[in-house]
Amino acid sequence: MNDPKPTFGMIFLGGSLSGALIRDIRLANELADRGFDVHVWWAMDQPKDSPLRPSITEHHLFGGFRYKANWGRGLHEAAGQVLRAMSSDKSRQRSVQKRPQLIERMMGNLMRLIVDGIGNDPAVTKRFVAEVERAGVTHMLPMLGMLAPYAKLAREKASTKPKYLVTFQGYELYVHYARLVQLEQQLYEVMRSCANEADYPSITVSEDYRQRVIHDIGVPGEALVPLPPGVPTQVNMTRDEALAKIAGHFKKLDVTKPIVTFLGRRDVEKGIDLFLYAAKVLQERGVDVQPAVIGPTLFGIHYSKALVQIAVDLRLKVQWAKFVPDEVRDALFAGSRAVVYPSIHREPFGMVPVEAAAYGTPAVVPDYGGVQETVRVNGLQSGLHFKVWDSGDLADQIGRLITDQPLWQKLSADGPKIAEYYSVANLADRVLTHMQLPKTPA
Repeated sequence: MNDPKPTFGMIFLGGSLSGALIRDIRLANELADRGFDVHVWWAMDQPKDSPLRPSITEHHLFGGFRYKANWGRGLHEAAGQVLRAMSSDKSRQRSVQKRPQLIERMMGNLMRLIVDGIGNDPAVTKRFVAEVERAGVTHMLPMLGMLAPYAKLAREKASTKPKYLVTFQGYELYVHYARLVQLEQQLYEVMRSCANEADYPSITVSEDYRQRVIHDIGVPGEALVPLPPGVPTQVNMTRDEALAKIAGHFKKLDVTKPIVTFLGRRDVEKGIDLFLYAAKVLQERGVDVQPAVIGPTLFGIHYSKALVQIAVDLRLKVQWAKFVPDEVRDALFAGSRAVVYPSIHREPFGMVPVEAAAYGTPAVVPDYGGVQETVRVNGLQSGLHFKVWDSGDLADQIGRLITDQPLWQKLSADGPKIAEYYSVANLADRVLTHMQLPKTPA
């Protein structure tokens, strides 16, 4: 193995939690727990209540307000830092989510910078390179393909010449903003160039996603390796304890009915309306369920409002929540009869079904995209597939989990074994092996 004691530099895109950010936070914490030196640079938004271990050194790369306009970047950055100092993480995120046009403007200007060259904002790049040198970073791990140019720049300019590894996950989210400013293909070209010049084959979070990167971005197949994300596997909550905690937090939720839960972003591509239709179909069949939809939005509140109206028109009682405490989220995983993840696009991976598996709660996922890989591993099965975009079939599969107790018990028993396969420790082992690095520092 080369580099017996590497120092890692990771670049995160902050803001509303996405699967990509959760994956890399868990990886950073695992590396730190093993004794590696880890530095994290935050782009767009740096949380005040850090999810990272105290031993991890955190740096500010740039704030989203910096790219509110293409002039006065320093002034806008300062204004954003004042706003951050005066607000909590949740209130700041909620405020931004209510202003999708602001997000589009900031992300659009950032896309233009990345395509034109990040060197066109020297105040950021010079400071970043200097910080990488002072930290002695030897390996850069940008969270997203769009952030890879910063890792590439560090290798070119920093005296430590850090190697870098590109991870492709969630690119369809930020490519949306490149498309709005007519720079989609140019952004692909930048990411393709960074991947081709990287020191290691790039990581994709599933085999299906690998095929997407080959087709959409044009990275050669031999330069891509699928390595799944990691999820926590330590679960210490019984179903009775979970239901008591759920009932205590949600006063109007009926815990006497089978709770079927969606946990994730409340955005169009997640297909939550399919879940609502399926719940209504089950009600019409005499199978009563208690639907719960838990999670914030990344792309504005319009879809959330439409979902509420759909539920009203269906006369469907739904438990809604944007943010819940971690212990309540855990209780929902442990106390739900099933978790649904009805995504309508080619989901890169989908950590929610694996998190549910850790609690022995079966999941229902589409037979489409990387998420379909999450419920079947090495002959084990922790959930069911439904035909993508088919709310009737989704209702059928949820119904099976409610009425077929032997099936439910079998899937529940396999769940923790599948979650162990996708553990955070295994994620770190796979990444370190891929980079030809020791699993613990010398």
